[in-house]
Amino acid sequence: MFGAMTYSKYLILIRFAVAIFFAAVTFASFAGIAAAKDPAVTGVRLGVNNGKTRVVLDLTKAVPYSAFLLENPYRLVIDLPELDWGVNGDTGAAARGVVEGMRYGLFRAGNSRVVVDLKGPVRIVAHSALGKPERLMFDLLPLPKSKYKKGQAVALNNWKPPTGKAIPMPQAKPKGDRRRVVVIDAGHGGVDPGAVRGKTYEKRITMAVALEVKRQLDASKRYRVVLTRNRDIFLELRDRVKLAQDSEGDIFISLHADTHPKRATRGASIYTLSERASDKEAARLAKKENASDIVGGLDLSPYSKEVTGFLLDLTRRRTMEESSVFANMMIAQFRKKKINMQPYKTHRFAGFAVLKAPDVPSVLVELGYLSNKTDKKMLLSKNFRKKVGRAILTALDDFFKHIDDLAAR
Repeated sequence: MFGAMTYSKYLILIRFAVAIFFAAVTFASFAGIAAAKDPAVTGVRLGVNNGKTRVVLDLTKAVPYSAFLLENPYRLVIDLPELDWGVNGDTGAAARGVVEGMRYGLFRAGNSRVVVDLKGPVRIVAHSALGKPERLMFDLLPLPKSKYKKGQAVALNNWKPPTGKAIPMPQAKPKGDRRRVVVIDAGHGGVDPGAVRGKTYEKRITMAVALEVKRQLDASKRYRVVLTRNRDIFLELRDRVKLAQDSEGDIFISLHADTHPKRATRGASIYTLSERASDKEAARLAKKENASDIVGGLDLSPYSKEVTGFLLDLTRRRTMEESSVFANMMIAQFRKKKINMQPYKTHRFAGFAVLKAPDVPSVLVELGYLSNKTDKKMLLSKNFRKKVGRAILTALDDFFKHIDDLAAR
């Protein structure tokens, strides 16, 4: 029956084949597990039917959610578990029905968020998780203000997002470490993209520049660097300030790259804190930057007194004076490093919430404008980031020498 092959040899061959089969199955199983990805959003769609606007999130896997409405301005906020984003991270241009635009990204560890900007008051009239393919759906019905009910919230199976702050805990300064602490703040992040032009995001530019500045300061071994964020995550303005204080920061540098209504406007400028804005441009930028918490989907009504009256806490005029000294030193170094500066009013001032720490000298650096083609190309270049790092390092050396010289008198 088996020809020249003996039964024992045939049995060995069968066992070998079975072993290979199970090994292949096991490998395929582990490979499948290894290849499995976290849930991801692959698309965000809008539709209008019978006066209702439908918001749809396309997913690779089913996930729970919770959602709620906010006013001043009107927004729909959708909280989800931490997700990957298979889309580009921003749909600010999307506008249909009651929706003016939307943004999405990481809100805090374990919690992704979608913020939908609305043209006016609405009610969530339907919501559900649908399968085959997986997606989430929210139907919004516009309402007159008189019928709007504050605080409407919905959820799938009573799911709630994780609580707690995204802010990292500052590490205690080692005993005997006499290095100055420099806090570098990469503006925006996560669900707050900042300025957007095409596929270019302010939050990514500021993160790249912050990492390069940190690299150069670390290499000098003269400074201990603290980053307010080291990944694409949302941080409240007050948490950025708190981190600077808790880290015993000697100086705070917030990095930004805005847009401007006039495309011809370009060049860097440095801002410091003041109760009154130096000019309309400074006032415009401060108003925009102070709205970052609103962009992230926060309800600021409990903090209204804090936000409007924070300058009353600034009892230490010396901090503001030191901030101005450092700003002028940075301007000098930017020019020496041939970083293009705005021709007029290079040092501006206004009521920036992120600069309000009363005991930490603070500046906001506007690196350039994404709305200008030349600036945009420059902001994306490695060479530019290196020049900014060198300029900030030299300015810090000059500033702290100045502070030490004053103390020695």
